[in-house]
Amino acid sequence: MTYLQRIDYRPSLEYLTPDEQKTLAKCFDAYGAEMIVYGDVIRWEHIDEVEVVIAPHATGLAGWIVKRFIFKNQERYHVGVYYGGHEAVLPNVTWAVAKYVVEMIAYYAPQPIRYKGPENLVKLSEI
Repeated sequence: MTYLQRIDYRPSLEYLTPDEQKTLAKCFDAYGAEMIVYGDVIRWEHIDEVEVVIAPHATGLAGWIVKRFIFKNQERYHVGVYYGGHEAVLPNVTWAVAKYVVEMIAYYAPQPIRYKGPENLVKLSEI
């Protein structure tokens, strides 16, 4: 199985654009005991798995317009955090935001966290 590799540095917001920082301020916060996703408090020791997937796009003209103009032709991702029987999702985030969130989990979580997603997003280990 693939797990997040723990990191010994706290990820920095300085590499995110102002829009990405605003997105995070609205929906995500993390500190020593827990993280908060859209108001749901998730204790680090309760996290079982993190999954990052490419966000699907609507087909047709509407999907093209959204991707080109609203998302500035960037691929978007969904970050899913599974804990107990629950799921918290950060939808339609950029690569940089997904990386920041997953790195925060790798930094704070006291136990190995299973990971599914792009292998080049964060450091991984096999256990």
